[in-house]
Amino acid sequence: MLNISVGVNMLINIGAEFGTHLETSEVAVELIDILNKIPKDDFIIDFKDVTFITMNFAQAYYNSKYQSEKKISEINISDEISVVMGAADEACNP
Repeated sequence: MLNISVGVNMLINIGAEFGTHLETSEVAVELIDILNKIPKDDFIIDFKDVTFITMNFAQAYYNSKYQSEKKISEINISDEISVVMGAADEACNP
């Protein structure tokens, strides 16, 4: 079960929950599936502990995010991860 902070938005430290290296599409899909089951609408995914992601993870994350009815935003994305996330976001949401 996710360790989350509750407030107006739910804050989720993805690095603490899924690891600092996010490599597979399954992790991304699992994350969004879990969020879809929580009876809240707004989530903030905190990438502060994440040091590596693959394009595979990033594309699955954005594909799942855009299919979800939840409002999901990201914070604390490092410059290195931002490059991969930005490319994946553009590929999934041209």
